[in-house]
Amino acid sequence: MFDKTCLSPQELASATGSLAIHDSLALRARLHPDKVLFTLLDDNGKEQQRLTYRQLLGRVSAIARQLREHSQPGERIALFFPQGLEFIATFLACLVAGRIAVPVNLPTRRRVERCLKILDDSGSRLLLVPDSERAALQQAFDGSAAADLAMLSPTSTCDDDVQWSRPDDSDPQRIAFLQYTSGSTSAPKGVMVSHANISANLRMMRDSWALDHTSDFVTWQPHHHDMGLILGQLLPIVLGNHTVIIAPSTFVRQPLIWLQAIARYKARLAGGPNFAYNLAVERYDAQRLEGLDLSNWSHALNGADVVRPASLQRFAECYGAHGFSANAFLPCYGLAEATLFVSGGPHGQPVRSVLADPLTMALEQRLSAPADPAAAQVLVGCGEPSWEVRVAVVDPATRQRCDAGRIGEIWLRGPAIASGYWQNPEATEASFRARLDDGSEQTWLRTGDLGFVEEQDRQVYICGRLKDLIICEGRNLHPEDIEHTVIEALKDVRPQSCAVFSHDNEQQRQTIVAAIELNREIKRWLQDNPRQLKAAVRSAVVENHGITLNRIVFVQPTSIHKTTSGKIQRSKMRQLYLAAELDLLNEAG
Repeated sequence: MFDKTCLSPQELASATGSLAIHDSLALRARLHPDKVLFTLLDDNGKEQQRLTYRQLLGRVSAIARQLREHSQPGERIALFFPQGLEFIATFLACLVAGRIAVPVNLPTRRRVERCLKILDDSGSRLLLVPDSERAALQQAFDGSAAADLAMLSPTSTCDDDVQWSRPDDSDPQRIAFLQYTSGSTSAPKGVMVSHANISANLRMMRDSWALDHTSDFVTWQPHHHDMGLILGQLLPIVLGNHTVIIAPSTFVRQPLIWLQAIARYKARLAGGPNFAYNLAVERYDAQRLEGLDLSNWSHALNGADVVRPASLQRFAECYGAHGFSANAFLPCYGLAEATLFVSGGPHGQPVRSVLADPLTMALEQRLSAPADPAAAQVLVGCGEPSWEVRVAVVDPATRQRCDAGRIGEIWLRGPAIASGYWQNPEATEASFRARLDDGSEQTWLRTGDLGFVEEQDRQVYICGRLKDLIICEGRNLHPEDIEHTVIEALKDVRPQSCAVFSHDNEQQRQTIVAAIELNREIKRWLQDNPRQLKAAVRSAVVENHGITLNRIVFVQPTSIHKTTSGKIQRSKMRQLYLAAELDLLNEAG
């Protein structure tokens, strides 16, 4: 099929950048069949399992044959898998067999409802689940309509050579999978991602970050989330690299295993949102990390909602002695509706930032030089857009392009933009069919993210979410900024999470609430001097944002509702608060 003697590395990169992902795997399996593609680490950081390119292709082919026996083309197939190497073979088998994959996180007590909504919305009638999870899944769905759905535990132990043939339906516009949105501001919706969307987005990341077969990864993001799937499990196949996988639960319990793996495997790319870098600093252990060398880490991604300069600075200061360079930081921006990646880079350069006057931003939604540098807000750039993406900053009310220096909603066009939401024409029309008020018939994706593009360096800056805005005394305030201030004010007893939201009370007056997650240190402070703790929070918020928190409440651990990617679900927290369903401690204040 392919003769590796006829392809240079450059030609190979070009070929895999245009092929469907399963064809890229077939090409890689032909050219370097015994190269290790994925290595799975256990909870102690030891190698648990390896998978070569040839082995993965064999397993994909074996599972695809089973899918053809138990389902029909175009059918949605729900995938329930723990973090590991079983998921990727099953996901790719769905694509090869012409089925639409629906990755879903395994249901915990708090996630059962979300899983049921996804199954109902997608119309999935067949669930793929490993034998080890069948009993738990049946128990979780007991009493619901999902309990009657068929379950299949695919057999994927096929390591023989495979005679590969392309699927009958190779239309690049065919839907490959449904990526259900994280639901930070609304109910999850199934983004229809095509084969062409996947190929374009993988190519965009490869080119923007100058990655190749030597760009090895270490990843811990869950595979049912767009970053864990597209970047962590599909991009390696296109690049031909080696990627090390750690379970998200392992990372949260022992983040130093993540750093040790980066050093051990000389990984070039690894990352996470702000909390990943914060956690690595908080758990720093000089004795355990003696000899740690992070000098090969050249792409330290940060894909948070709003990238925090303090998180970057603390990590660089803590791990600079271990060879980590601050120039490795690579803030980036993306979303499921754009498959994943929109902007990031250039790599190997200092992180770009601008200083802005917070009052002008809040009152006038524009940038201006701060009158008092000490009170300036530092905004971090999320990289240059891929050359294949067009970005417009738009006034969401008038649908006109914003002037330079104005903050507006980010609108996007490009080959990686999905076609819409599954079986949701109203939401598709609102988000994917937006038109500028300029007479043009071109359609754009409305991201719901507020920000701007700096003209000189072309960096995309994200300020917050449109729907989460708190409008107070004519000012637009981003809850992300207030939450950051709250957590920074409690640096001696730093909580893991905080949610800020507003509502109108019985007198129709706005009430701004901060819900702070408890930990052992905060409990001790609340017992000794709760007023001092709350006073510190209120003082910091007044000083930094010019508003008063009307109420500060403390909730039990794990009570802050988050999306699968760790984003705070503020609307959900507001609903629970108003329904008196939050487990509060020390409500006074």
